[in-house]
Amino acid sequence: MELVFVHGYSVRNTATYGDLPTRLEREMARLGLPLNIEHIYLGKYVSFNDQVSLDDLSRAFDSAIREKGLTRFACITHSTGGPLVRNWITRHGGARLTHLIMLAPANHGSALAQLGKGRLARIKAFFESVEPGQRILDWLELGSEAQWALNSAWLDFDGPARRLFPFVLTGQSIDRKLYDHLNSYTGEPGSDGVVRAAAANLNYSRVRLLQQPSGELTLVSSRRTAPTPFAILPGLSHCGRSLGIMTSVTLDEAPHPTVATILDCLRVTNEASYQAARHAFALLTKQTQSAEAPASPPHSLVCFRLLDDEGQLLEDYDLLFTAGADASPDRLPKGVFRDRQRNRVHPGRLTYYLDHSRLTNEPIGFEVHARPDSGLIHYAPAHIPPQALGALLRPNEAILVEIILRRRVDRNCFTLTENRAPEPISGAPAGPIC
Repeated sequence: MELVFVHGYSVRNTATYGDLPTRLEREMARLGLPLNIEHIYLGKYVSFNDQVSLDDLSRAFDSAIREKGLTRFACITHSTGGPLVRNWITRHGGARLTHLIMLAPANHGSALAQLGKGRLARIKAFFESVEPGQRILDWLELGSEAQWALNSAWLDFDGPARRLFPFVLTGQSIDRKLYDHLNSYTGEPGSDGVVRAAAANLNYSRVRLLQQPSGELTLVSSRRTAPTPFAILPGLSHCGRSLGIMTSVTLDEAPHPTVATILDCLRVTNEASYQAARHAFALLTKQTQSAEAPASPPHSLVCFRLLDDEGQLLEDYDLLFTAGADASPDRLPKGVFRDRQRNRVHPGRLTYYLDHSRLTNEPIGFEVHARPDSGLIHYAPAHIPPQALGALLRPNEAILVEIILRRRVDRNCFTLTENRAPEPISGAPAGPIC
């Protein structure tokens, strides 16, 4: 077996991997596991150049593994290294990969990315004294278009059918030594200080809602990813020597959850053992969250994408959650909303972070008020009755919600006349085309 490590962003040298590669090699030998590591490769790539994109790095990664002549290998990634390798799989097939073990991957982005390079440079939990490239930050920002495209493409991915087994391991503990008192994102419940558990998870859904003439949004499609083993490991944060999911691993023989769980992943060789790992990881996640409650209850991520039926992204709108039979915002459970962030590059992307433990049996819906709401081109209010969304929300998971509004074009945008005498062209609305 050949093993490739791929680090996250803002990394200057391979010291970022710490003792994990050597510890894994030793544990396999000590335990007498039928896993023989022939070569270990430590990935090195440039992330602090504004011209470098995730697609560029995927091409470079493909070139690097070809130069080494890798035929079948397992890959362990940290942070944004996970989406990078997933992007490589989508673009280049990933035929040579056997296992993809992602540690704290930013599969649905990070709320910290919106802060910008200048502010992020001083947050120890995110950077190691170097700023990443702007195009990488744009990808990492919640709800980015490239992120949406990759996660939509991944809906069709069936790892076991391709003899490729993906896993997600993350933590939800906060290392107070890395906490930034000026930024609450570094201490969010349900997060490891940088990436939310729901944003790491590769188990997610995508729904598409279409506005009807009545204004009601109806479900036109609903899809869900193939089940992926997902584990929240106890007492681990995104980085740091004491709690980091990768950097807290040492060379002593003391049990470490990251090492033990990675070995469990590498033992998987077929679909049956893959499903067994999925169930075992779900139990581990439940145990971790039960032990760490109420400080870090399960959360859900709702990623909205708003556009009209002509495919144009909406930029000026209000989205309001409602609850109860009377569809009132006042009926929403108190404290359910943890955060709300609109994408700066694409304002038609809006992400909500919800405390799933505060969701009750009260049905939940929402309404959308897009602008312009009058004139020759406008949008009518849209709503989904309080029922459907609440049933789709799952703990520790994201849901991608695409909302398609009807672009209402007025009859006076184009008219015909038989009058040959000069007539003014009126810009006054006469009513939308049916």
